[in-house]
Amino acid sequence: MSTVQTDSINLFFNAKSVAIYGASASQNSVGQAIVQNFIKPQYTGKVYGVNPKYTQVLGIPCFPTLQDIEAPIDLVVVAVPARITPRVFEDIAAKGSKAVIVISGGFSETGPKGAEIEDEIVAIARKSGIRIIGPNCVGVVDTHSHIDTFFLPEYRCGRPKPSNVANISLVSQSGAFAAAISDWTAELGLGISKLISLGNKSDIDDDDLLCYLGDDSTTQVICYYTEGYDEDKGRTFFDTAKTVTPRKPVLVVKSGRGKRAKAASMSHTGSLAGSDNITDAAYKQAGIIRANNFEHMFDMAKALAMQPAAKGDRVLMVTNGGGLGVMTTDALEALGLNIPSPSAELVKKFNEKLPAYCAVGNPIDVVGDANSGRYNVVLEEAIASGEYDIFVVGMLLQTPSLDMDVTNVISNHQRSSGLPFVVVSMGGGFTTKAGEIMALMGVPTYPTGEKAALAVKALAQYGEIRYGAKFSKTMVSDK
Repeated sequence: MSTVQTDSINLFFNAKSVAIYGASASQNSVGQAIVQNFIKPQYTGKVYGVNPKYTQVLGIPCFPTLQDIEAPIDLVVVAVPARITPRVFEDIAAKGSKAVIVISGGFSETGPKGAEIEDEIVAIARKSGIRIIGPNCVGVVDTHSHIDTFFLPEYRCGRPKPSNVANISLVSQSGAFAAAISDWTAELGLGISKLISLGNKSDIDDDDLLCYLGDDSTTQVICYYTEGYDEDKGRTFFDTAKTVTPRKPVLVVKSGRGKRAKAASMSHTGSLAGSDNITDAAYKQAGIIRANNFEHMFDMAKALAMQPAAKGDRVLMVTNGGGLGVMTTDALEALGLNIPSPSAELVKKFNEKLPAYCAVGNPIDVVGDANSGRYNVVLEEAIASGEYDIFVVGMLLQTPSLDMDVTNVISNHQRSSGLPFVVVSMGGGFTTKAGEIMALMGVPTYPTGEKAALAVKALAQYGEIRYGAKFSKTMVSDK
């Protein structure tokens, strides 16, 4: 993507002036909800309404047309009926604004008549150098610039916050899913940079945003939800992905596997779902990691955002709970990861420094009376041995002997070694707080062994994508 094209997309996330076309004083209307987002103190740019019915809406000035606004407008948010959008686009073109989000539905997703209107606004836009997100979308949320076009009240749809450690950006074809993910990630406390709802992809599409987010310093992992690809644009997307995935992880949830789901996808956003097997093969060739669902995708994305890619697939598990170790190891093996036993030399070092009743296989069980010192011994010796590429640490904090210093032990070893670490810690409020501390230290923590195993798999999978032939693969698996 050229600098000019990147700059045009940048306006959607860093606009200094925004006009809401269809701003409204009507309670619970889309036009009012969008205005409410922009009058919050977090957004520091200029905000205007466009609607001939009003001179002001919620305290912001409102004008009959965009051209009546004297100041330049970076971003226009359109929330008017589809039938009048061609007239709106003529006004936008005359004003000279270059970025437009069309929230309205009633376009190609509804059939031939709607498709004609969509073609008309796209033709006006192309003639005037205007870029479009949508139509039939909820637009964007940028947690740094505080641009927020989601027309969903915050008490019903929470907004995520950015993290000082690492951030994920999500591009969703479905507006409803984008909104649900906003609410969900706000509750989970995951660091989010951008949420983008593409809708009908009349202009800006997956490929454009992959280029942009690939160079975005506030995005560490790029996530997608899609229902299908246009035949030509899909090919471009996979070509672009090949240039992005060696430097930044890209994860995708793609629906439309079955016949009925494909038909529903066509009626929802007008997308062609295509052959799932062909798409799957294209993902693998492009270095894109496909997730089965949103929960899996964000479990993987959290680890990939916080930790370095693994340089091999050899995993060591250390835990103070034997059952947790067995359960997690089961999950790791089921995903095709290698859980090798420590060498005789390493076992000897463990036996010299650990109580005789500790189990020094893999997993290593430092047992229920362990303190943070035992974890320190295991991690220090295992890292020095060079026998492992990824470390999974199970910490059951219900035992009185294990204090919170274990979080420092884990994070210090991770930072000094540069190797990827994943923590699994089951429990209630106290355990949750420990997980939050670990996240602030940059180490992802999961409440179950299965979730932690999925994160480990992602770190190994992306390591193979990133390092290619240099990745040390000891297990052959199609899982």
